Amino acid sequence: MKKMFVAIAIFAAPAMLAAPATKAQEVSTTPVSDRTSVTDAEIEIMRKDIRSRRKKIIAANVEMTDAEAAKFWPIYDLYAADQKKAYDIHYNLLKEYAANEKTMSDAMALSLTKRWTDADTAKAQLRVKYFPMFEKVLGGKRAARISQLDRMLTLMVDLQIGSDVPLINP
Repeated sequence: MKKMFVAIAIFAAPAMLAAPATKAQEVSTTPVSDRTSVTDAEIEIMRKDIRSRRKKIIAANVEMTDAEAAKFWPIYDLYAADQKKAYDIHYNLLKEYAANEKTMSDAMALSLTKRWTDADTAKAQLRVKYFPMFEKVLGGKRAARISQLDRMLTLMVDLQIGSDVPLINP
């Protein structure tokens, strides 16, 4: 258990330090357009680093034989590629939000919210699709452990993303 928390801390620290500082008690009201911009290339580098850290955390916390690893990692790589596509939708929605933050209509706000929820549902469906495959290779307990780790890491990434997005002004 201690090993898992250390690994997650190693994952989280750079992600938390790479973004602007936020306080848990405060909600940012600084418009996205007033912030220092981050290029798409910089975002892609951060995303690659996060994906790499996810794999390292799973590898450090789930013991596998060489034969199991040879079967598991290709499936996991497919899962990670599909997960990246789901996050692409989130990032595009954030860009759309940033571009329209000051002129956002009720209809656009509702559209963004619906599409964000649809993207969240798509990410959950990926877990439904892939975790039975993980279970087939590794058994129930190790697949469940991967599910726990994946969910924790996803929540951390989503929290970091969400903490830096200002609330919509009514």
